[in-house]
Amino acid sequence: MKSATDASFARLTRKLAEFISHTVAHRTKLLVLLAIGIGVLAILTIFVRRNLDSDYLNLLPQQFESVQGLKIMNTEFADSRQVVFGFLGEAGHADDVEAFRSHFMAELAKEPWVVRVFDRAPIESQEGMDEIQSVVPSLLLNLPQDQFKDALALLEPAKIEQRLTEMRDTINEDFSIRTQMEATMDPIGLFARAMRPFASNASLTQSVSLASEDNLYQLGLAIVQQTDSSPQGCQATMRLIDDFQQRMTKDWKGYQPKIYTTGRIAFVAQISKSMEYDAFLSAVLSIAIVSALFYVAFRRFIPLLGICATLILSALVSLALGMLFFKSINVIAIGFFSILVGLGVDFSLLLFGRYQQARRAGEGHAQAVFCSVRDIGAAIFYVVCTTAIGFFALNFSKSAGFAQLGTLVALGVTMAGLFMVLFLFLFFKRVKPVEKADFLLLGATRFVNATFREPRILLGIAVAVLLAGVVIALGSFIPLNFDTSPLSLQPKTIPAAIALQVMSTELKQESDPIRVLVTPHNQQEAYERWHRLDDTFKEGLKSGYLKFATTPAAFMLNPQRIDENRALLKGVDFNQVRQSVRDTLEKNGFAVDAFQSVFVLLDKLQAEQTSSGLPDWTKIFPEKSSWWFLINEFFSDDQRTESGMLRTAQAIRSPDEKAKLGEFIHRADPQAIITGWQYTLWDLIPWAKGELVTFTTVVGLLILLLLWIVYRRISLWLIHTSALLLSMLGLVAALKILHLSINLLNTLAFPLVLAIGVDYGIQFLVVSRREGDLKENLANVLKPLSICGLATFAGFGVLIPAQNPALSGLGTVCALGVLLCLLTTFFFMVPAFALLQKRSGGNRTCSEPASPVVSRLS
Repeated sequence: MKSATDASFARLTRKLAEFISHTVAHRTKLLVLLAIGIGVLAILTIFVRRNLDSDYLNLLPQQFESVQGLKIMNTEFADSRQVVFGFLGEAGHADDVEAFRSHFMAELAKEPWVVRVFDRAPIESQEGMDEIQSVVPSLLLNLPQDQFKDALALLEPAKIEQRLTEMRDTINEDFSIRTQMEATMDPIGLFARAMRPFASNASLTQSVSLASEDNLYQLGLAIVQQTDSSPQGCQATMRLIDDFQQRMTKDWKGYQPKIYTTGRIAFVAQISKSMEYDAFLSAVLSIAIVSALFYVAFRRFIPLLGICATLILSALVSLALGMLFFKSINVIAIGFFSILVGLGVDFSLLLFGRYQQARRAGEGHAQAVFCSVRDIGAAIFYVVCTTAIGFFALNFSKSAGFAQLGTLVALGVTMAGLFMVLFLFLFFKRVKPVEKADFLLLGATRFVNATFREPRILLGIAVAVLLAGVVIALGSFIPLNFDTSPLSLQPKTIPAAIALQVMSTELKQESDPIRVLVTPHNQQEAYERWHRLDDTFKEGLKSGYLKFATTPAAFMLNPQRIDENRALLKGVDFNQVRQSVRDTLEKNGFAVDAFQSVFVLLDKLQAEQTSSGLPDWTKIFPEKSSWWFLINEFFSDDQRTESGMLRTAQAIRSPDEKAKLGEFIHRADPQAIITGWQYTLWDLIPWAKGELVTFTTVVGLLILLLLWIVYRRISLWLIHTSALLLSMLGLVAALKILHLSINLLNTLAFPLVLAIGVDYGIQFLVVSRREGDLKENLANVLKPLSICGLATFAGFGVLIPAQNPALSGLGTVCALGVLLCLLTTFFFMVPAFALLQKRSGGNRTCSEPASPVVSRLS
């Protein structure tokens, strides 16, 4: 039954090979038109879609609530439209830095694309003091009823007279700016009562750190008009910022500090630019290296053009399909082209190598095409299957970037396998066969002959080296570095990253705080949830568990309490209060006109007597008010999500400590979202390690199953399986010896190495079944295999200098893994197979005559 099935399969594959080879040999014009049509359609699709995504947060698994929280903070809060400017001067120029910053920010505020700027605490300016007065009525109405009654008592004539008289005496005895400010800003004491809820929290009047201790580094912040958050929109905004900076530095005649610019807009713009650079560089280097390798191996120019054209067509089609499948293509997926070049060129080299072998044997073009499709087509099919399995498996990784990368590479390899068979031979028709063996074929032949004469020596050396790698990989005496820093996921050399590092160093900033996000359905729910959280955080601060905590609890309005306080407010005669204030001011010798702010406040409180509903925080300050920089720390742009911050006394160092913090917060509010890099990492680390084990195991088992279907011989299956296992352990050993770190994302490179590395063994062992002289066939496949391996190694290697660490790390791990798989194929699988053949009766020679050239070399 088995032999009958094999015979039927052989007949089917032969008919398919005959059909393809006949079409390729005799339907040239049709194939050319088909290739052009496919290419044009792919280019149009790419041009229309152009849906590239540079948000590195989209690389992270979205099933974690902490990751979703990071995305909310990154997109829904004003930080997404905030640009941070840092001004760094030299020693002795602190005043010059301040002068330049003031001028820079004042001019920046005049730009039409700037909403507001912030370079000093709002409370330090008269404008800021005037604006804060508008908050007082709402905050007074939100006080607990007993505190509100105490505040209303300050409006009694006797209380007004007592306070203003004491204030006059203080000014006369000890005049100070602080006393003068208190007299003009809070003459009757209502402002202090309104701000009381902030006393134990992050006060509305709290200044943020805008300068280093020596004042040589100073900050300025700006919110810009940003309706388009795409990479193109961010690049357009950064062009406006760069143009403004150039004008400022050109016009300023005094001392100029160094200007640093950072923020999400700068990161997105520069990362997307680096994506374009990485894509261009990796594509050019990949094509250049593969072209050089092919020319050295075969010394043919026209086939090289065909290979490049077919690879580009495969890449365009796979990218177009990916852009249709996915809403957006993430940053890491741009690495697919260099990977595709390294993998796709394998097919072309094997096809051309077999084509050349048939031509050397005297076959014509059509028959050489048939031999190439017949003998290499099966290997290409198996390779496409194994590679596609490995890369498509990334769709289950829950990392959108790697899922897209896997899909694009799998599509690209499939397209490359199909297009190489259909279109590549169009460039071979006028290529004359070589008349003598080149140095690579000569070297491969001698290597095969030497190995088959005495396979034990080479096999023994290879096994010894590989076993040493196993000991290093499994041993704990050399640790495997695992980089858990969030910085390992973002480019370190772009200006925005450098600016962020300078800011962190100069201001001695701690790590990002833990963020607590609440999305209430109404104001009453918001009030209740945040006050529960606020009480819990105060307990944590008292016990020493928390080092810092701030919440928007003081901003949360209690609808029921405001209605009750409005009822009390109706009992106040504001005409009498105004007259009392005016009479007392005149009696104590104050200029009434200097105290207009108190009369404005009384007018607003009187208006609240007939008001209903709740104040609208989105309209409480003018759009350009710098107070928004503080309020927006707590409220999202749409006011639906609110944020609090905290820091634990000790950094989170384990999953247990992360769970303890989660339990501490969720006791007060089970629905709160906890996020922040320090917290999120302890979700990502177990995920990354689990992905490494799970995907490597699953992909490995699928590949082993496919290998059994291909070989159906336990001896060949064992040789290939042991080679793959030793290669993977060798990769771990190499990473340890070279002290190379793996991060949260490039752990997924391990199953990719399995999916790619299996190709060399398949091609080698499948060719061993071909008709003809065994040694000659093996030599003829080892030559293109060596070029294939080097091309794939180069395809991943060109990713190493990429500015994106996720892409660079993927290139590093995969390049090392591919190289080890190639070396294992040559120095373990070849001698192991030779030993197996020797024990089974030596070299097999079939009816098809050997090539005269290689026969002489043998």
